[in-house]
Amino acid sequence: MNLILFDEPFESVRLDSGDVRAEHLRKVLRAEVGSLVFIGFVNGPRARAQVVSVGPDGSYELKVIATEPAPEQLPITLLIGLPRPHTARRILFEAASLGVAAMHFFPAKHSEPSYAASRLWQTDEWRERIFRGTEQAFGTHLPQVEVHSDMPLAMAIPQESSTKIALDNYEASNSLGAVSTSKSSSVAIAVGPERGWSAAERSVLRENEWQLAHLGPHVLRTETACVAAIAGLASKLNLWQNQTETSL
Repeated sequence: MNLILFDEPFESVRLDSGDVRAEHLRKVLRAEVGSLVFIGFVNGPRARAQVVSVGPDGSYELKVIATEPAPEQLPITLLIGLPRPHTARRILFEAASLGVAAMHFFPAKHSEPSYAASRLWQTDEWRERIFRGTEQAFGTHLPQVEVHSDMPLAMAIPQESSTKIALDNYEASNSLGAVSTSKSSSVAIAVGPERGWSAAERSVLRENEWQLAHLGPHVLRTETACVAAIAGLASKLNLWQNQTETSL
């Protein structure tokens, strides 16, 4: 992790030796008294903290010495046909790293019904994935994540002002770069499961004014398509132009 993320803000905190964050300080950063480390608070600022003390049991006391705003989220929402759990884990991590605002999963025609019963969704494992992705990217803002019972509920999420783009390998006539995104303050990207959209789902997408777009002639893994689409649209819309490096 490039930043240690905490749920609640503090001025100082003591981490027990068994806390994974204390283990990271000890084993990875090899932090000692006086060491400076980067931390952040969920949906708040990121900060520079100093190690005040290290207990004989391996516990750590940290004190915040400076804060700054964290990077803002991208105005990008992902709608994803429920993929295999290990694929969903990758999407959660990578999309959180890239700073998307929200991810909405739903069972598509070609999704296996058992996917929704995975431990990923039945426990807080999904949150751990976005937590780790956000830490890796030196951010603090966690994306909203929801699993919907069907496609119509997920498709009702994007704002009317959003540009709506559905990735499709088979019937899209335009590449992602050729899609019009003018007069739009946000973007919604729909990505089908590993086996793609059904004919009925494509009809629903078109009826609801989703533009079909492809990412070139190569067939990509679902998680790769998500990353490529997010990065391509963020660049196309100049969403990263005001992002700066930390001043801490």
